[in-house]
Amino acid sequence: MTTIVLWVSDLGKSVGFYKALFGDHNPYVTEEFACVSNNDNEVLLHLLPEEFRTAPALREENPIKPVFNVASIDQAKLAAGQNGGRLGGAPQEHGQWRYVDGNDPDGNIIQVRENI
Repeated sequence: MTTIVLWVSDLGKSVGFYKALFGDHNPYVTEEFACVSNNDNEVLLHLLPEEFRTAPALREENPIKPVFNVASIDQAKLAAGQNGGRLGGAPQEHGQWRYVDGNDPDGNIIQVRENI
């Protein structure tokens, strides 16, 4: 399992996004923190203090890009689009993986991949 910590401006939107992406029907959620996971992925979401919250913006300058395993890129694209994110473009292939890039509701750049 891979775990990543993300600071977010809208905890509810981010929980909904990762819950749909991972198929987690019972995430752990408090007022300022959430843990959303499945057998392959875990995201620990921390709500930013109010003075640091911003409107969603693509953060391509971020030096990291988390990669999440999914069962189906097509299903992940649908889940992302219905929950404030976006996964786009034609899937690329590398080794045993097919992958696409996108962003979560806060604008964090992510990648999802499926085993081929």
